[in-house]
Amino acid sequence: MRSPARKKTVNLTSTLKMLNTIDPQFRERLADPLWRLNNLYWIENKRGSMQRFAPNAAQLRLHRHLWHRNVVLKARQLGISTYVAMLMLDRCLFTPNFHAGIIDKTLPDAEQKLEKIRFAWEHLDYLPPHADEADQSLACLGYLIKQQTGCLKKGELHPSSDARGRLAFTNGSDVRLGTTLRGGTLQLLHVSELAHVSVHAPWRAREIRSGAINTVPAEGTIILESTHEGGRYGVNYELTSQAMENAAKEELSPLDFRFFFMSWFDNPDYALTGRAGWTDAQAAYFEKLESECGVQLSHAQKLWYTRMERTMGAAMRQEYPSTPDEAFATGNDGAIYGSQIARLREQGRIGAAFEYNPQEPLYTAWDLGLSDHTAIWLVQNYGGHVYWLNHYAANQLPLEHYAGKMREWEMSYGHIAAHFLPHDAAHRDPHGHSYVESLAAAGISAVRVVPRTPDIWRGINSLRGILAHSWFHRDTLQQRVNPRGEKEPSGLRCLEMYRTAPAGAGGTYRETPVHDACSHSADAARMFAEALSHGMVYPVQMRLSARRARM
Repeated sequence: MRSPARKKTVNLTSTLKMLNTIDPQFRERLADPLWRLNNLYWIENKRGSMQRFAPNAAQLRLHRHLWHRNVVLKARQLGISTYVAMLMLDRCLFTPNFHAGIIDKTLPDAEQKLEKIRFAWEHLDYLPPHADEADQSLACLGYLIKQQTGCLKKGELHPSSDARGRLAFTNGSDVRLGTTLRGGTLQLLHVSELAHVSVHAPWRAREIRSGAINTVPAEGTIILESTHEGGRYGVNYELTSQAMENAAKEELSPLDFRFFFMSWFDNPDYALTGRAGWTDAQAAYFEKLESECGVQLSHAQKLWYTRMERTMGAAMRQEYPSTPDEAFATGNDGAIYGSQIARLREQGRIGAAFEYNPQEPLYTAWDLGLSDHTAIWLVQNYGGHVYWLNHYAANQLPLEHYAGKMREWEMSYGHIAAHFLPHDAAHRDPHGHSYVESLAAAGISAVRVVPRTPDIWRGINSLRGILAHSWFHRDTLQQRVNPRGEKEPSGLRCLEMYRTAPAGAGGTYRETPVHDACSHSADAARMFAEALSHGMVYPVQMRLSARRARM
């Protein structure tokens, strides 16, 4: 996409005549990056009009405190990506052989950011209507900068290269874009919407962390900016939480991330005039926000928030968070059990420290996933409630490992009455052995194979039904660390993150659950719901009760 051909620029003859009249202080000012950002570059504003870029409060705060590595958790439309685009251009123009990179959730999104840079370079010599002497001097400077960094083609100055996701200049500097950017060396890397990538393409988020981030040396600059999604899980959450922890350090190393949070009320444009009011619940929210954050919200800000919340609904605190905790507490699009888990959290049924009932039977529910993923829940069911006591998941470990985990649980909790496994546990391997038989050989008996449910949504709805009567022990909230040293989601978090696939081409929604790091634990929980619906839980309880009666 090319910039609109509407610019009015100085010509070479007038430029040469004006060189002698340019303010001599400009030469000194050109050494100041902030002056350059405030004076040299043109952008298109939200109304589609040309304006000279001048950092707003949020952009200025980031600029003044910019570190080698930076994480920006933010509300929508604060202009951070525009600031980074102008910073990239400025460093490319005034630092020879400077290499910058842009990563976004999609290539078209990255191209939009590159277009901001292209637009600003092409309009370095732009003369606004009714230009004064300062405007003319700045346009002359802009023309000289274009001469130094561009090349003449068909009578006009152009970047030395502008193709295939790369914008290059004659001083050896360039900006390239991609979705991972592994390889090469960059002095400035901008990663936008990593939270979205972490949720919808976690493998690519891991590639960005292990690949792209390592292309930037310690003395370089990395800016990760994102509106958060996915709750307290994923690459973006891990990097953001690490940056938040770094705030307590007296001194950061060049490899430590600095944390920035930009809330909705940091944008003065988020205000509305009017005399309308708000609900008691919203008033209480504003009062709590002012008390905890030390801010004083105006009537106009409160009115803007309430009207936006009416439109955004549950997504308001994700798109326009007031605090980092609000951003982390939000769910994710397409969450299959999201509303049920949210209701349990409101009722205080998640993270409790209740004791298991030694008078009631214990059960486990398993999922044997692809690539050797295995997930297991420890559950009790009595008194009209389901108590989720513990959770375990691992990958690429032998069957004996899981048998050992069952013995460990029995040492802590007591005898497990039944282990519910999916139907494929009865399938035989090439050696003629089934998973059930192998468990028995490892000392794990009382294994019950749950019949296959033809429609996965029947099982999902069964689990939704029992979630309404569930309690989750705080042990189900514990994260584990995989062999790569990465934190994996807790059992409860897996249920929250279990979701349908995002919309496909043309916006077509899919009713297929996503298979990822969360799906195995969600499927294991569903296995217990299906066992319950098949009547496989109650008979065990009855036999145990009868056995106690005979004792």
